[in-house]
Amino acid sequence: MKLLFLYFSGTGNTDYAAHYLARKLEPLAIEMELRSIEWQPAEEVAGFDLLAIGFPVYAGDSPEFFHDYLGRLPPGEGRGAFVFCTKGAYAAGAVRLNLQRLMARGYVPLDSGSVMMPGTDALSMVSSGSWMARKALDKDYDHLKDADRLAERLALVLSDLRDGRPVEQLRQSLPSGPGPALSDRLWASLYGLSENWTRARLHASEQCEGCGLCARICPVDNIEMLDSRPHFADHCVLCLRCLHACPSESIQIAKLTVGKFRWSGPKGAFKPLRMRPEGR
Repeated sequence: MKLLFLYFSGTGNTDYAAHYLARKLEPLAIEMELRSIEWQPAEEVAGFDLLAIGFPVYAGDSPEFFHDYLGRLPPGEGRGAFVFCTKGAYAAGAVRLNLQRLMARGYVPLDSGSVMMPGTDALSMVSSGSWMARKALDKDYDHLKDADRLAERLALVLSDLRDGRPVEQLRQSLPSGPGPALSDRLWASLYGLSENWTRARLHASEQCEGCGLCARICPVDNIEMLDSRPHFADHCVLCLRCLHACPSESIQIAKLTVGKFRWSGPKGAFKPLRMRPEGR
């Protein structure tokens, strides 16, 4: 039995959560593999029995290109799937929506959950000495209670499957609720307006050294280097990876982020290019 983790991580939170969950499941001695969707074409996903899908919450859902990716996955044909998200505060119906997308592809929902992580959009606009930045840095990332609870539930399901129980017998109902609440739709609308404002003001300051890292790590190829300067197209998903990872801190949102905190993932260990598998 092979469990495949497929996830998108903008600034390191979901990457950390995926590896955290996998470590918690190691005592089961089942085969596991972790892949970033940026380096794993959906059409070529193969050789797995179960999926664990992970993503950060954007406006009560996952990023749109993530929806498209799920829609291009191989048919589930009755295979089981887990869904988890990372959130800065409010996950809304994000988990339910992605379970529904997987069910439409023929996957059986087995369990789901969310993991609280620092909100890196807000962090980009506060000073390094602020309480919010200190809270993010001082969080105990070796003991994530919500991730531990989710891992315990996943372990129970995986143990049952390993013991021979059919996937269909372990099917779980979707999280409660008839659909997106009015508050969720309102939040998504407000977030959408702020997205448009932010995209229009994303730029590289005169501090830019022309290293091109931002273009290499953009998950949607929204950045092009022209005359050693980054130019931003119109399909940015606002993961803010370029802003947080820029070595000269030259990527800015208007003046709101000048001299403000930069996030390198839990424990400061997130390096986007390290997600690239060998040989790619």
